[in-house]
Amino acid sequence: MQKLNLAPRRRRAQRPVRGFSLLEIMVVLVLIGMVVSLITVNVMNRLEDGKLDTAYTQAKSIEAAMDQYKLRNGSYPTMAQGLQVLVSPPKGRPFMDSLPKDPWNADYLLVIPGQKNPSKFDIRSKGPDGQEGTEDDVGNWPRE
Repeated sequence: MQKLNLAPRRRRAQRPVRGFSLLEIMVVLVLIGMVVSLITVNVMNRLEDGKLDTAYTQAKSIEAAMDQYKLRNGSYPTMAQGLQVLVSPPKGRPFMDSLPKDPWNADYLLVIPGQKNPSKFDIRSKGPDGQEGTEDDVGNWPRE
């Protein structure tokens, strides 16, 4: 049989509860904010670089389809025909399933003769600012 301990319990010495001061919490929050802002800036720059790379790649893909069009038909399409002729040619199979939109959800433009490729044509995206003819335009010309 077990013995019951009926002796009064001793109270343990209570230590004072130590928490964080408001100043310590604020310092930590400021540091976290600085780290988050640095990460956000880097991620956003990488995202914009990725969009520029995508626009360049798509413009080069459209240029390749234009070259195929010339091989089949003897000349490049006119500006009146536009890029849509690559998807719906007057005869034969299409050269592209669909025309891509640029990463900023705008149509690519066909410029004949090209400003950057005077002997051929330009496939141009208006770029992030959405304005044609500005420095941020992306196309099938060599990148700077």
